[in-house]
Amino acid sequence: MSEGRLRVAFLGGRGIPARYSGFDSLIEELSTRLVAAHGMDVTVYCRRRYYDERPATWRGVRCLYLRAVPGKGIESISHTCRSVLHACRGGYDVVFVVDPANAPFVLPLRLLGKRLVFHTDGLGWKRSKWSRLSRRYYKWVEGYCARVATSLVTDARAMQRYYREEWGADSTFLPYGSETGGSAVDDGLEAFGVRAGAYWLVVARIEAENNTELIVRGFLESGVEGPLLVVGGARYGSAYSRRLFGLACDRVRFAGGVYEAAILNGLYGNCRAYLHGHEVGGTNPSLLRAMRWAAPCLAVDVEFNREVLADTGRYFTKEPGALAALLREVDGVPAALRRLGERAAERARTAYRWDDVAAGYADLFRRVAGRGLQ
Repeated sequence: MSEGRLRVAFLGGRGIPARYSGFDSLIEELSTRLVAAHGMDVTVYCRRRYYDERPATWRGVRCLYLRAVPGKGIESISHTCRSVLHACRGGYDVVFVVDPANAPFVLPLRLLGKRLVFHTDGLGWKRSKWSRLSRRYYKWVEGYCARVATSLVTDARAMQRYYREEWGADSTFLPYGSETGGSAVDDGLEAFGVRAGAYWLVVARIEAENNTELIVRGFLESGVEGPLLVVGGARYGSAYSRRLFGLACDRVRFAGGVYEAAILNGLYGNCRAYLHGHEVGGTNPSLLRAMRWAAPCLAVDVEFNREVLADTGRYFTKEPGALAALLREVDGVPAALRRLGERAAERARTAYRWDDVAAGYADLFRRVAGRGLQ
């Protein structure tokens, strides 16, 4: 173990500053705080092709840009393999790995005696976008992580229970924070032809388990005044995304991916309500971000969403007509919607703070490295 500042490496994401996923936001918010508030020496491995400008450090975090083989599935794995080869001689005290699919490829670090912390993510084997073989792999890799990790992190209490019951593995519960991207601007309203308080919002990758099609069809069925703005890309084309894009009309608008944080925050903060269909995984960053900006949240009724929102949101099932009925109900009581958003924002401010999350990770990394609490 190295002397001086604790040295931590982050593997498995696309890099910082975050542009594409919840994992990247976690890495950005966490790594910068570990440097600024906890005095750690942090390195983030970044995928080179996502960054035209490649500064050696960003907000005090060392950034290493490595190439990856592009393509669904292979990009993350190929980048992780290159990162591992570099990290084998990096002298890190702790290596933090996001996306459990990467876990088997960091075995060389384990064999060298490195301390590995795995973020378990959600239930990847339930995602219909993956082939049957891929889903079997995701299920297997959960058990692999439980066996070989120095420590596991779960971002929801429900995931913590799952790992204990399914794999007999203890984990440290550390959620996401809700403050992401700093400020908010209204630039997106004019760009997408919407007015403050007069549109409904979805922010999700176009994937079946995010239930975007269910939301779009429920919205059209409801007859409430729109439009519905759907923010999120379909990085790899699929029959599902093509079918969903076929529903585009004046009342349903597909904006594609929006990666400018302040614009996205503005879209959350100005919507009539945010519709959340994610059902696979733990604590969802999109839901937290909506709460942070006081967007009234209507979420599909699964345990992960109830854990995050508690009584500060409304819930809909996947039964035919359920979402349409809820939309018609809440559309008639705008004052109640505003109060719902205010309560969600207060919950986000108190229960999901990045400073608290970073402090929890700092304590965990010190324990894993054998340095105790400082």
